[in-house]
Amino acid sequence: GSQRGCSAASAPFAPQHFGMAAAGDERWECKVMQSKEKAWAEKTDAERAVTAAIFAVKIMLVLALIYMFIISLGLMGSAFKILGGKTAGATFRNNEVFDNPVAGLMMGILATMLVQSSSTSTSIVITMTAAGLMEVKNAIPMIMGANIGTSVTNTIVSLAQVGDTDEYRRAFAGATVHDCFNILTVVILLPIEAVTGILRHMATGIADATLADDT
Repeated sequence: GSQRGCSAASAPFAPQHFGMAAAGDERWECKVMQSKEKAWAEKTDAERAVTAAIFAVKIMLVLALIYMFIISLGLMGSAFKILGGKTAGATFRNNEVFDNPVAGLMMGILATMLVQSSSTSTSIVITMTAAGLMEVKNAIPMIMGANIGTSVTNTIVSLAQVGDTDEYRRAFAGATVHDCFNILTVVILLPIEAVTGILRHMATGIADATLADDT
């Protein structure tokens, strides 16, 4: 049978069902990605062995990278403890700027925009919290800011499709959905956290329950 793309003219939410012109349907169509690789049944024994070996190597590389990432977080935490010390920890904890949720949010946004990676900025905040340089209540707004700052990245990626109007329209629409989700989530949760501290209490409770058997 024939393969169908992402858009179907007979779909209940197709544009023509809402009185839009049928010619506009092509603007939102997605390309059907087809693999040129042979099916497993069509491969020879040698080709199957090569495919299985490549897949096994990819799995091992992923596991190795995850292990290195976890090790790097531990090294980063130790480095903060050694370089920072008690003086830096007291500076972070007693600074009025860090007690302001909005200031923490802005710092998270700025840091993520500079490094273009919410994972990097979030990891730094987590390791600083683990090293005792800041408290959990100060880290929460920064992590929320990291989630907003990463919205800049997807907007930049969508701009790479500006050469094709239809691709740019779809890419920018997807980036905007991501931006709205992150911003609305922070708008709702940040005031609740600032007033009640519910996220901090939930995180503390989960940590205590997880570590209850070890103490």
